[in-house]
Amino acid sequence: MPKLTISDVEAGMVLSSDVKDRSGRMLLKAGMDLTEKHLKVFKTWGIVQVEIEGEEGVTSLQAVIDAHPELQQEANHAAKNIFRHVDLEHPFFTELIALWIQRYIKKRAADT
Repeated sequence: MPKLTISDVEAGMVLSSDVKDRSGRMLLKAGMDLTEKHLKVFKTWGIVQVEIEGEEGVTSLQAVIDAHPELQQEANHAAKNIFRHVDLEHPFFTELIALWIQRYIKKRAADT
């Protein structure tokens, strides 16, 4: 099964493999239906990818970037302009900008 980034995973999807933290502690067993709470826990523990059952056809953000590499550069340039007045070192803004870039790339890829 392919791995999907957490930003591509939605509540209701089913894990095809166990999810463990960096030290190997079990966070969630394979076969579990994911909830919004699970996704928040994964982000808190630094889990960036999981394997999902039956998701071979899902296009991950990395696959979109690989198909349209110019979109990553375009998104970064646009983000620098839009977020030029914020503290880029603040964790909130770091996450906000990363999410904004992901949505920008997905939208622009869908428009092409």
